[in-house]
Amino acid sequence: MNQNLSQQQFPFGLKAKHKDKQSSVWGDKKLGGYAGLTHTADKINKYIPTSKIYVEPFAGLGRTVQLRHDKIVVNDLSDYAVDYLKNNYGEQVVVTQEDFISCIKRWDSKDTFFLIDPPWRYTLYNLNDRAFCDRKPIQYYSELLSMVSDLLGDWMICSAKDEHEIKKCLTKSEWNCQVVQSDKKVIFGKYATTLLCSNLFSTER
Repeated sequence: MNQNLSQQQFPFGLKAKHKDKQSSVWGDKKLGGYAGLTHTADKINKYIPTSKIYVEPFAGLGRTVQLRHDKIVVNDLSDYAVDYLKNNYGEQVVVTQEDFISCIKRWDSKDTFFLIDPPWRYTLYNLNDRAFCDRKPIQYYSELLSMVSDLLGDWMICSAKDEHEIKKCLTKSEWNCQVVQSDKKVIFGKYATTLLCSNLFSTER
């Protein structure tokens, strides 16, 4: 199996062509679904240390996972995502299906690294019945920021660069941020960008 799932074919079928001749990573849906970190996964992985325990509480389709960690845990509440992860990773990872807070608390340790990628835009998830989103993005991010200071493990939270639906709560937090960008223009003629917020970027711990 490929070491990085992000390099595999999109699970909703090949990139769909729309009337405007643009391609979409959401299959036959122009918007909505698991676009995730597909286009910036390689950039993000440069910041991720090889860990004894690697955990994604919002794994989606696991496009950032690399099989270089001792133990890998991928969690999601979507039935579709969980089935996809099990079918594509098999026994190489631990696949769980629980609330992100329970997942984080269960696996937190000094040997754990968390890659945390909550829903960025509520409307995109609302357009796809395969994805799971039970609250507004600002609620996810607020809950995460309230708990990361107490974690034993290291962590990285991902977001849209503009933090459109989370009121710039990451860039306004005590933690430092970095922006990564795809090498090519891959989303309607634009570069894909991801905002990363992590205790690894900060001197405050």
